[in-house]
Amino acid sequence: MTGNDGKPMVARPAVAQGETPGVVEGMADGQQSQESGRPQDAAESRRTKSLRPSSAGADGERTRRRSRRLPDATDEIIIGALADDARTGITEIAGMANVSRATAYNRIKRLTDDGVIRGYSVVADHARMGLGVTALVLISGSQPDWRANREVLSSYPEVEYCWYVVGSADIVLLVRVADTDQLRDLILTRLQALPGVTATQTLTVIDEVVHRPVVRPED
Repeated sequence: MTGNDGKPMVARPAVAQGETPGVVEGMADGQQSQESGRPQDAAESRRTKSLRPSSAGADGERTRRRSRRLPDATDEIIIGALADDARTGITEIAGMANVSRATAYNRIKRLTDDGVIRGYSVVADHARMGLGVTALVLISGSQPDWRANREVLSSYPEVEYCWYVVGSADIVLLVRVADTDQLRDLILTRLQALPGVTATQTLTVIDEVVHRPVVRPED
């Protein structure tokens, strides 16, 4: 079809009543451009984005690798100083590790954030506190009941350590009491009355030869 000037006329889509001509024309132009291959449709755009490598996974893996890093020689010096005396000042620790105060502080913070240093405690002489009897109590029994017994064992003030183990026993307790009467009461009255307990064996400590607050790996 040609106009009065002899030039070909371009057909435009009909505009319904109430529609905005610019919007309709824009849609038509967009459709024409898509058919010509210039713009990228939404589905193809999503496919392209999904093929791009994600930096989040790589960053997460790098973070996990950093968190799994074992303490180095400088870290071990710092840990050893705090294990020997938790009151050791940052200046003294920096001198022992041959690093600056800022480096020593940052190392302690990182070791704490990573869970390597879990806290600072006092090493007490239990005998001088009136707890002259130390014993290991091995407990055997029905394993389905151990989960329910965890809170009960944790509530006993005589228990210093409680381990769930694999072997001839199921649980090992390190207990400290004033005398053998208190030890007998703990074992016969309370421990053997726990659900699932079938047997106990008591090993009384006669001498504490080694007590290391921190065990350091060999080089």
